[in-house]
Formats: sequence, C-alpha cells, structure tokens
Amino acid sequence: MKNSLLFFSLITAFLPGILRAQELPRPSMARHDDQNHTLPTDYNMKVGPVLLNFNSSLEADFNDNIAVSSSGQVSDFLLTPEVGIDASWPVSQENTLSLTTSLGYTFYLFHPKYDTSQALVSPNSRLSFNIYTGDFKINLHDDFSYEQDPVTEAVLSNIVNFDRFSNDAGIGVTWDLNKVILNLNYDHINFFSFDLQNVNGTHASNPGALDYSADQVSASAEFHFSSTFITGLEATGSLRSYDQFSGDYDQFSVGPYVKVQVTDHIKAEASAGFQYASTPANDLTPNQILQPNSLQANSSSSSSDSYYADLSLEQKVNAYYFHRLALGHDLQLDILGDQSDSTYVNYTSSWKVNNHLNLAFTLGYQDVSESGGGLLDVASYNLLTFGAQANFPVTKRISGSVFYQFNDKFAAASDQSYEQNKLGMILTYHF
Repeated sequence: MKNSLLFFSLITAFLPGILRAQELPRPSMARHDDQNHTLPTDYNMKVGPVLLNFNSSLEADFNDNIAVSSSGQVSDFLLTPEVGIDASWPVSQENTLSLTTSLGYTFYLFHPKYDTSQALVSPNSRLSFNIYTGDFKINLHDDFSYEQDPVTEAVLSNIVNFDRFSNDAGIGVTWDLNKVILNLNYDHINFFSFDLQNVNGTHASNPGALDYSADQVSASAEFHFSSTFITGLEATGSLRSYDQFSGDYDQFSVGPYVKVQVTDHIKAEASAGFQYASTPANDLTPNQILQPNSLQANSSSSSSDSYYADLSLEQKVNAYYFHRLALGHDLQLDILGDQSDSTYVNYTSSWKVNNHLNLAFTLGYQDVSESGGGLLDVASYNLLTFGAQANFPVTKRISGSVFYQFNDKFAAASDQSYEQNKLGMILTYHF
C-alpha cells in the first residue's frame, strides 16, 4: 500500500507540468503508426514483390517433469528443430500484407511415444494486413497456433501432451482524431483439442469436449492531454460456446485506464474496472476428458461479479538495462470454461552486458481461486515461475542462447500440484 501511495504521489507531482505543456498537434497515428508499416530491410529472399526472411533453429533441453505431475515424475531430453518465416508483401506504398510464423517438431530421446504427431506452429504466428486511409487504420488479422506443451495452461496437471489448435480471425479499426483516438475490434476464435496424453501414454477418450468457438468485441476511447499523459475508457465482451455442450459462457469488462510518461526513462500504466462472467451447468464426467487429473464433474451454473486492476511500471535505466513490474487482479474463463479469480505479480528485465552477451530474466507469481462453473471443477492453486536466458553470437550467421525455466504449482488438490525444471540451449542459423 505504501508503494502504491508513493507511485500515485509521483504521478500527481508530475501532472501539473504535463498538463501545462504546450505542444504542436502530433501526426495522425493512423497514417504514421510509429512507422510500423515500414518494410523490412534484412530479408534474405525476394519472390516478385514479396520479401522473405528465413531462419532455422535447433533447441535441445532437459525436462525433469515432462508430465507436470505431483508424483512419479518422468524426465527426458527433448530436441525441437524449427524453421521460422517472415514474409512481407507491399500491396501499395503504405498497405502491407505480412506473415510471421515458425514450424517445428519435438522429439523425446527416451520416450519416443510422446513425439509430436503434427507440425507445431508457434503461438506468435500471424497473418496481418494493414490498410491506411485518411485518419483511419484498418487491420485485418489471423492469429493461429498448434501447440503441445501443457505448461502454458496452468490449470492442467498430469498431462505430457496437450495437442490443440487455436485460430483468432478479426478486424480492428483505429480512428485518429489527434487528441482523441477511437478503437473498435471484433475477433472470432476457434479452439480445437486433438489429444490429451498422460505419462502412461493413455489418451483422453474425448479430447474434442474442449472444442469451442467465441466471439469477442472490444472498444476504447482515449484522450491525449499531451504526449506524456493519456487517459481513456475501454470495454470488452465475449461469448463462448462449446461444440458438445449447450449454454453460453459470457464475460464482460469495462473500466478506465491511464498512461503516464513520468520521466524520460520511466513509464507507468494503470487500469481498473468491473468484470462479469457466467457459466452454465453441464454433465461432463472426468473419464471423458481429464481422468489423469481426478477431477469432479461440475453440475451447476455459476456467475461472478468481480473487478480487474493492473498497474505496470517500466524503466529504461540506460541504453543497456530495462525492466518492468506489473501487478494486478482479474477474472478469466480458463480452458475448461471455469471461472478463475487471479491475483498476479510479474517482473521482467533485459540487460545488454556487451556486444556479445544479452541477459533476460522473468519472475512471476499467481494466486488463482477457482470460483466455479466450467466443464469440470478444478482446484485453486498458486503458481511460481522463474526464467533466465543468455543470448550470444556464435558465428556471423549463427546465434546461440542458453536458458533455465522453473515452474512450481501449489494446488488445493495435492494431485494437481507439481514442480518442473527445464534447462536448454538453442542454436539459430540466419540465412
């Protein structure tokens, strides 16, 4: 609480100078957009008007708990070759079609039965088309991924492979009126679950029970008092429907936000508001989907009123060191359609030691309270994560990195708790 009061005192101290500042009208974001539509200059292949950039990598790591299980942990060495692709097509002088993705496979040295059955597609894959016209920017996009690692879905335990495909297609419109910027976005999301496999090699009998589609609309209006002080109002609503179950899973949030450039090197953002979520009853049984977790089927509908709040502080200490702290609370619908009340703290930092070594660190903590609803009842849990990575050049075309990741989940149900250590190295070849 003292730190929060100090933070807001700092903002208050700087506000008078910020609001008194006399500035020239800034160029339209819709036309300039921080020059994000500038074509890349580091491409290594050109096919007609399309600029292509390829790279390939090989990741080798040791994982001491591949099934994120509480007991009987199984370890293995994993190899993941991958090919990355960046493509840009300048349809006109300012309107560009771009694609970013990477494809790979994961092989288990000692337990080949867990090898990837399909090509993995990185979660940051995106097909995007920006259209600039007057004071409008229109973005058409399709975000897609095919993943297998269950760790990114913290609600799951005792699973080696969770094969799923996600596709998010949508349109976003930005209307820049100089002092006021309006945003409106629509996204349609499809999620398909193909396999859940436990450490014994057993496959879930009905992984498709997790398949769903969702429609999401978000809007915001922000006012630029100056280049260093921005405030606005945002709202988001979503409607999720599972393919094999009746009933809608609704979520809605609305609230204000503020962005402040406190000093030349410190930036702060804060947001808060109201959240609502509701989930229907269902008759799914654990044997149909997640028997390894020994969960109980949910049989009643549920709705929750809650709040979201987020405070982040970024500091660029100098040209070599940057760090960011974020803390907050929100209400989410998890992969199982369950309502999770989450309080979190995340810290990240980046340090350029010299021209040959860059270091990055992450530290996170979540306190997740499962408030009911969803396909299955799951236990509340706390999750502690830590990561460290060192990046360095090997040759003119080859770069390398070594990393360590730690995950520790403390669940109310002991059989859903786990601890996992992962140590690895990545070599990337730049064509």
